[in-house]
Amino acid sequence: MFRRTERFWIAFILRFAFGFLFLFAAVGIFSYGPSNFSADLAKPFETTWVGGIPESSEFIKKFLLGVPYAMGILSVPILTGIFLRPALRLGALLLVCLGLGKYIQNDTANMASNFTLAFIMCLGLYALDRDPADEPMADYGA
Repeated sequence: MFRRTERFWIAFILRFAFGFLFLFAAVGIFSYGPSNFSADLAKPFETTWVGGIPESSEFIKKFLLGVPYAMGILSVPILTGIFLRPALRLGALLLVCLGLGKYIQNDTANMASNFTLAFIMCLGLYALDRDPADEPMADYGA
């Protein structure tokens, strides 16, 4: 389906785009302060149906406190290519979780962008899995 050069460019763009997306997002959150980030993003949940659930506020804050660490850790295998597929899968799951949070807050624009990024990651994983790396070299003639 894909030639080796196409697979290379698909993997390269996936690694470059999502690796640096996660890295720069993590650096930005760390410079802002993970506790400030967690508190600011958890506040809008208080006015939603989730705010009525006991102990949900603490869970949301703890989850959001872990987001910059998860993004920073995921950026390393994505950029290096070591454990690329599991890191992309976890990154897509993280984006879906963040998108669901934005859906609960009725922020459909950010929800859609998170889901779109997760979908692009899944498409890239699909493309990478279509042709195993150990296949013989394709004919580049015509």
